[in-house]
Amino acid sequence: MAKQNLIIIGAGKFGREVYTWAGQTIEKSAPWTIKGFLDDRPDALRGLNYPHGVISTVAAYAPKAADVFLCAMGDPVLKKKYCEQVLQKGGVFTTLIHPTALIGPNVKIGAGSIICPFTQISCEVELGRCVTFGTFSATAHDTIIGDWCQISGHCGINGNAVLEEGAFLGSHAVILPGVRVGAWAYVGAGSIVLKRVRPGVKVFGNPAVPMEKA
Repeated sequence: MAKQNLIIIGAGKFGREVYTWAGQTIEKSAPWTIKGFLDDRPDALRGLNYPHGVISTVAAYAPKAADVFLCAMGDPVLKKKYCEQVLQKGGVFTTLIHPTALIGPNVKIGAGSIICPFTQISCEVELGRCVTFGTFSATAHDTIIGDWCQISGHCGINGNAVLEEGAFLGSHAVILPGVRVGAWAYVGAGSIVLKRVRPGVKVFGNPAVPMEKA
């Protein structure tokens, strides 16, 4: 199989993690050669020892035939913004599934998703485009996770839950069975979500409540 040139959008902290995991995935036969990063900050890696640097800004880069992309943005709004800039220019997104991830049967994973180390995705699960599924996080059966969602580390998503597009879960958040988290909602770190979170609302706590009431 011909090698693809992997470009990581974002050279920040999460970008450096994705770079690390991409290298580990390449060692297990992923068909990539890392080309470098796109970032609006040309000095984002200054003082760090990385063999691949910032190639260009996202806006200025014209995708080449062998290029594939991953977006290492922790903010779902920024992730959608930069991914759409690349998609509009014909860029193609690949999917990173770390070798330590456990993926069950009948799981659908959208292009551009990043399945981080030591994750578990059970069975009959659907992930949309450009979903990040953080380290040591797990989702049970029959869950749906929409485009652009950001699942931080150590999260637990129980069976039949739904995360609409752009939802954000902070570290150690737990979504109870059958609960729906609305589009572009934000669940704070350590929160236990017992009931529906409406679109665009920030919740925090155990049980999770809107933050102005926390």
